[in-house]
Amino acid sequence: MLPDRVGRLPEVTPEALNVDTATPYLLRRRLIDKRAIVDGDLEIVDASRRNHSLKIVRRNGASYFLKQAGGDPTSRLTIGREAWFYSYCQRSPSTAPLLDFLARLLVWDETRGLIIMEHVGGRSLWSHYADTTRRSFPSAAGAPLGRQLGILHRLFRAEIEPEWVAGMGAPPPWILRAHRPSPDMLSRFSPAHIRILEFLQEEAILVAGLVELQRAWRPDTLIHNDLKGENILVEDADGDTRVRIIDWELAQLGDAAWDVGAILRDFLSYWLMSVPLSSDLTPEEMLAGAQVPLSGLHPAARDFWEAYRAAAWSGDGATESGFLLRAVQYAAARLVQGAHELCSNQPVPPNLALAMLQLAANIMADPRGAALHLFGLAIGWRRPVHAPAGG
Repeated sequence: MLPDRVGRLPEVTPEALNVDTATPYLLRRRLIDKRAIVDGDLEIVDASRRNHSLKIVRRNGASYFLKQAGGDPTSRLTIGREAWFYSYCQRSPSTAPLLDFLARLLVWDETRGLIIMEHVGGRSLWSHYADTTRRSFPSAAGAPLGRQLGILHRLFRAEIEPEWVAGMGAPPPWILRAHRPSPDMLSRFSPAHIRILEFLQEEAILVAGLVELQRAWRPDTLIHNDLKGENILVEDADGDTRVRIIDWELAQLGDAAWDVGAILRDFLSYWLMSVPLSSDLTPEEMLAGAQVPLSGLHPAARDFWEAYRAAAWSGDGATESGFLLRAVQYAAARLVQGAHELCSNQPVPPNLALAMLQLAANIMADPRGAALHLFGLAIGWRRPVHAPAGG
């Protein structure tokens, strides 16, 4: 049965399925038959990350991806949210254009907190970058990704309904309050997290930017809320590049610019990973040693943004410029979040985390300049409404 609401899962669920116990369940659900077992045409692979996940692979039949709640108590709720999102898109005629880039939900087992989807092909976005055999940075995925994200935001902006908005929630991201952590969060900080907090509190411009973004948060559409390279699959076939967005557990009502900023941040993270970060090198030497030149990212970033703006709305230039400016600032916030995530259980912040923080501070200090130099995107200045008359 597919869900028609965002609901709370039962407090007690059966033991999670694994590679040894999944086969009888799949048989009962009629997703496989006994012939697949007899013919050896069934492989079940553990693909767990945050949740307990399995890949069910067949050569001569449909393959599936099974996801069930992990050890985190909130994972049962987020899987339920993902099930709701997929089923809503499959039922609602107005969201039919989204089905071209979504996996199909086949099973929602509320008792187990389990979903089964069709297994879709493709490589993660970063694997696509790394495996592309060309000297320049590959940009083929930029336009389809921007177009799909723009379609999502446009359609759900018109689909906001009280019954699911109440269950989704629309809070600003926690990282926008990272400079003032709650006592509970502070109690779970590693020594490296404390260093990150000290850095933040010393960077007045960065803190001011986070505070302003929290005030500017505009929850006017459904957002993915966890966009990054591993949640984007790219498939190249017959000269065409197909992109699918996966893992919708954290979807919520939110600011579309947050999702766009996440993609911009993903470009920067891929570039930073190619920079030789060392205290023995000057900043100029580190930048010169990058395996991926920063300017090489510009075509992909421009393709992404142009496709997004064309699909998301047909607004005026001032509206688009303000949106892009906010997205660039959100990219800085996402870098702070990435630095924070790298510091879990660490005694000191890794060099990559420090580089992310410094880049975030630089972006917040001059977001228009950052848009141009980091992404090749020019953000125009808004003219005053009452311009003085010329002499």
